[in-house]
This record gives sequence, structure tokens and C-alpha cells, in this order.
Amino acid sequence: MSDITPELLTIAHDVRLAAQRLSRHVKDHTPSLAPHLFVVLVHLEHRSATAAELAAAERLSAPTMSKTVCELEERGLVRRELNPADARQKIVSLTSAGRQAIVRGRRERDAYMAERLKPCTPDELSLLREAAALLTQVVEA
Repeated sequence: MSDITPELLTIAHDVRLAAQRLSRHVKDHTPSLAPHLFVVLVHLEHRSATAAELAAAERLSAPTMSKTVCELEERGLVRRELNPADARQKIVSLTSAGRQAIVRGRRERDAYMAERLKPCTPDELSLLREAAALLTQVVEA
């Protein structure tokens, strides 16, 4: 860590705070679904999971995730089925309504961001596009 300069630490701090603020704002602008419900649906988008796996992924207690899964099931967004490999467990998976809720939630979040970006100049939008690509590269490195 000796090659980390004070300037690099300042940039890291600023980027982290901006990303956290942006994330919080976007999460709060999904009117069709509360953030804690939306994130579980997204986890299930590519792979079904047990409630315990979902709880671990979100760093939540098992009872809290159980309530979340129950709420999603009551809304028809997920279904629970017995695990064929272990009948003591239930596998949670998306329904078609759950997949539609993900699409709708992403549209709402993108529309919120688009509204926020309207005042930007073409040069600023270009810079943001480049910054987004760079941030993706940094995160995936």
C-alpha cells in the first residue's frame, strides 16, 4: 500500500461517496417495488436459490429474508418449490410476473437517471459515458 498517494486516496474517497449517493438515490426511485424486494428479484434473475443463500448474499438474517420471500411470493413474483436434492429445503425462483417486475424496476430507475441527466451538456454526457465505462472496468478488474 506504500504506492498509494494522498491524491489517489482522495480520488478513491470522492468516487466511492459519489457512487454510494447515486446508488442510494436510484434505489429510492423504484416506485413499483421497495428496494429490498427488488434486489432479491435481481439475485434470482439468473439462478434460483434457497432463502438461506439469498440471506447470505444480502447479509441479512434468515428470518428477515424469510419475510421478504413470503412477501414476494404473496405478490406472485416468486415461487417456492421443494429442493429435489434435499426435501428439507425450498428453492425460490422467479415467476414471469417477477421477471416483468425486474424490467419495470429497471425502466423506472433508468427514467429517474435520465431525468437527472437532462440538464447536462453533450460534453458532460460524453464524459459521463466515458466515466461509466471506466468505473465498470475498475470494478471488474
